[in-house]
Amino acid sequence: MPKIISLSSIKRSRYDKIKKDFRCSTKELEEYIKQYAFSHQKDGLYQTYFYLDDEENYLGYISVAISSIDREKIDSEIDIPTSIKYEIPALKITRLCTFDNHCKKGVGTKLVIFCEILALALQKKVGCRAIIVDSKKDAVGFYTQCDFTEIAQEDDDNTIFMVYDLLKKNELNDELDDIITFCKMYGQNDLIEILKS
Repeated sequence: MPKIISLSSIKRSRYDKIKKDFRCSTKELEEYIKQYAFSHQKDGLYQTYFYLDDEENYLGYISVAISSIDREKIDSEIDIPTSIKYEIPALKITRLCTFDNHCKKGVGTKLVIFCEILALALQKKVGCRAIIVDSKKDAVGFYTQCDFTEIAQEDDDNTIFMVYDLLKKNELNDELDDIITFCKMYGQNDLIEILKS
């Protein structure tokens, strides 16, 4: 069965062996997973999760972190009362990568669905209204297919700020059975109890 596992569940000695096989056409994504992800996870900065197939081959990864959005930045896309002036809590996709030879096989989509489930669990526990990403221009189409909305081009001119409103698409009670099935299928049983509460 395929599964999604946390980088924190892999011992450093094992990780040093398996990371040699990670290949990605985007060199900065490859460099991150090989050189920085383990220490960032250990330092509590980002959480990284791998997608593994039935034979435990590593097909890709997603890194996420807690973030927030300036309310005015997303005013037209997320229906937030005007009385709320502070930033809106969000989960940020900091990196998403499908390893070479596994593109166009649904790996990235499954990792985004997993991210949505993480965000819903955060919403239940501490508050989280959206998922955000600074998308590279060539990935905007992918995120659009995953129901993200373009908000603005970032200052560096290489990324587009995109947002996914958790309440716009999800009525948790209507989709809870599908979410629980996904969690069971990908070994995320710890999230089920949070989402049921």
